[in-house]
Amino acid sequence: MMVPSGWNKFEGEVGAYDIKWQDLVDPNENIKISSTPVKSTTASIGVLGDVKALGESLASKRSAKLISAEERQTDGILFYKFDFLISDGTHQLLQLCVCKGKLWSIDASAKDKRWGKREELYNNVLGSFMPKLA
Repeated sequence: MMVPSGWNKFEGEVGAYDIKWQDLVDPNENIKISSTPVKSTTASIGVLGDVKALGESLASKRSAKLISAEERQTDGILFYKFDFLISDGTHQLLQLCVCKGKLWSIDASAKDKRWGKREELYNNVLGSFMPKLA
């Protein structure tokens, strides 16, 4: 997976993330990966419904505006990706997928004023992510 060079890397914090990268200068700029076990019958993120409807639901739960919602399929895994603008001025890209009995989440955030400098990098990071084949 592609990650920003020169960022601090942190190993898991139980209940929060499995791994996190944080900008040295602005700690509000970070990328987090987390995984949560799901039922063995849950084989795809698609069971949560339509990508746009799920995005709207997630946006309402975090006082955010849904900018975009899209899906892609890579190596047989369905990914949902959302772009949110949160009420505190934070831009957040969130990507979800289900693989090998886990719901995988990758979250990339930056304040809106820095979003123009981070958007391409974050999209490349999310696009390069593949869940662990454990």
